[in-house]
Amino acid sequence: MQDFIYIKNEVLIPLSDEIKILEKSIDDEVLISNDKSQKAIIYAPEINFYLKNSQDEILEKSKNVLKLYEARASVYDLGLDLEQDKEVKNRIILVDSSKDKADFLKKQGFKVISLKNEEILAVFGSIGELCAVILNENEEVEIDFDILLFNTDLNAIRKDFTRQSGCYNIKNFKDNEALLEFLQSKSPQYKFKTYITYDSSVCQYHERRSEHCAKCAEICPTTAILKDDENKHLEFSQVDCLGCGGCISVCPSGSLDYAPMPRQSFFELCKFYKEGKILIIPKKMPLENLNINLPKSVLPFMIEGEKWLSHMHFLTLLQSSGANLIFYTDFISRGSSEAIELLNTFFERKFNKKAIFVAKDEKELQEALEKQEFIESLSFEFHNNTLSTRENFAKRMQNLIKNDDFGTKESGEWLRYGQIQINANTCTLCLSCVGACNVGALIADAKENALKFNASLCTTCGYCEVSCAEKDTLKLTRSGMEFNPNYFEYKTMAKDDLFACIECGKEFATKKAVEKIANLMKAKFANDESKLKTLYCCADCKAKVMIEAMKNR
Repeated sequence: MQDFIYIKNEVLIPLSDEIKILEKSIDDEVLISNDKSQKAIIYAPEINFYLKNSQDEILEKSKNVLKLYEARASVYDLGLDLEQDKEVKNRIILVDSSKDKADFLKKQGFKVISLKNEEILAVFGSIGELCAVILNENEEVEIDFDILLFNTDLNAIRKDFTRQSGCYNIKNFKDNEALLEFLQSKSPQYKFKTYITYDSSVCQYHERRSEHCAKCAEICPTTAILKDDENKHLEFSQVDCLGCGGCISVCPSGSLDYAPMPRQSFFELCKFYKEGKILIIPKKMPLENLNINLPKSVLPFMIEGEKWLSHMHFLTLLQSSGANLIFYTDFISRGSSEAIELLNTFFERKFNKKAIFVAKDEKELQEALEKQEFIESLSFEFHNNTLSTRENFAKRMQNLIKNDDFGTKESGEWLRYGQIQINANTCTLCLSCVGACNVGALIADAKENALKFNASLCTTCGYCEVSCAEKDTLKLTRSGMEFNPNYFEYKTMAKDDLFACIECGKEFATKKAVEKIANLMKAKFANDESKLKTLYCCADCKAKVMIEAMKNR
């Protein structure tokens, strides 16, 4: 298979030998092509867009075109968006549509049931395995089917129609032929991708005693992510996933990642844009007819969905390029919006410049391109796949803040930061809070016998607060991010000396923990000196003391 194919058009410059130039498309499939007419795994419209609009010199253009091909190849090689397929039969439910439409579909070999909107009480399942609960002569009846077609104005569309895969609005098709072509592309095989990867070990909903998160299920526009509240498990349906990535941008712990561009792939891709101005463009934004003055050093950064970019992704791009970013999109997710607001707030305080310009149309894009610039001391080369999303972000913010203080940015609805307060007098260092924290914000320091907290890693889920064994000892406050160096360091919240076993001298617990248990049990053991003694013994000596007492009786 040919990797890089360039189909000649009105813009042609000398290109690298790795790129094969063709007069017209060929029948063989290739990896990456700049032209839609060529059968390719990846269509890269940004190549023509860059060549047509960039003000770079010819030699620089030639180098950058190769970069664009290589960047796309890198994403393809490291992506985890596996291709999947599912059998879909020809059973259709037609809602509020004409007899002519039903007759047309029947002639094409589809099995059609026509119903009115009010007859359908509910729809659930996924494409190929849908089920409708309908009202038939005052009785509820379930019908299994494969695809639902409804004929409804946008404002009247039912959510149970739009949340499941396999439900489509007829108004989106210009005629019967367009509808037929679409249905034939979905049946008998429905192709879909894996868009989400999940690490339950850092999920702040998974198997907890009480609910503290599930933001992903809350923001998902379909049934791709559902909660099992009884077992505290997340259920994923990749076939229902739209690939928008909104769940990734609001996931506080980083347990979700975007399969088309997982963290390793993203970090590798950033290397291609080192010391170049980045223009982020989601795949859905049309580039073919976009005529714009693209200043020197600006390179398009193509992404699959538009909602998955988090504060870590944006800051990584900023520090990789050394310039502020432009995000050309007609929609900003709530998670990405709060990330942009956080970074813009900090950049305006430190640099008196914006971090990220959002451009929704051609006019706003041209204005943003004229303002985009390299920022002194912004560049920072740091990529670590082993660190969590928040750890990566914290390391990057530390590099920008250094020893200065730029105030505080309050938490939003989705991107949350805060602090905890611990009453050191009542804390026994039982470490229940450490066991409750799966993002490393709370840790036990064995060398200092101390409980330590790093606010920059805390997602303010509150599980540590409800897990604390002592009353009124740990309190969480959702306050926001502090732009000062101390905020990103571990601070000692409580510490204690270790208690030595009165028999063998081995240190086995903190003094406060031993004293607490002893005070609780003294009254019950008041008449038994051996039992009282065991309160101050390690586990091994405790058994020895009790055995010795039994012998002496």
